[in-house]
Amino acid sequence: MVGGLAFLLILIFPLSALCQKASIKEVSVKRTNGVWKVGFNVENCFTEKMEEAIQTGIQTIFTFYLHLYQQRTWWRDRKVASMEFHHSIQYDPIRKEYNVALEENGSSIVTSDIEEAKRLMAKVEAVEIRPSSQLKPGRPTHLRIKAGLDPVRLPLHLEYLFFFVSLWDFETDWRIEPLPP
Repeated sequence: MVGGLAFLLILIFPLSALCQKASIKEVSVKRTNGVWKVGFNVENCFTEKMEEAIQTGIQTIFTFYLHLYQQRTWWRDRKVASMEFHHSIQYDPIRKEYNVALEENGSSIVTSDIEEAKRLMAKVEAVEIRPSSQLKPGRPTHLRIKAGLDPVRLPLHLEYLFFFVSLWDFETDWRIEPLPP
């Protein structure tokens, strides 16, 4: 009876619902000379399976999307800026080092501490987003931020054999951050 009840509960509430979803947190935005500097963290983006895969040397890439919109009346919001960049991590099991590449500033950091590598992967600091056209004064403007894990590419079609690697994907919901005038 108890086993049947547990099975029923798993069907109704899948285990994935119990996992915390990755999300964008601690957003900071500053405007200087028409350029927005944006910083944020992605929380709950690493699972135990992801860490195990990284430890085997599989390169892992996070993609970040930033879109700047200005509100219009009686029409869809106007996209005035857009950018996409990546963070990647690759573990070298011989040297026991993690190489973290941050595309937005062109830096590459090597560390032997996995917690430091995870922190670097999940944190974006002072990335600049510049409107492609003049913003109309007095109109509300907002920033949309999203992060996701790029699909893992295994050699020689091994992804068909190891289908479970897709189980550690993540993608955040869009975080909408209103900007000061």
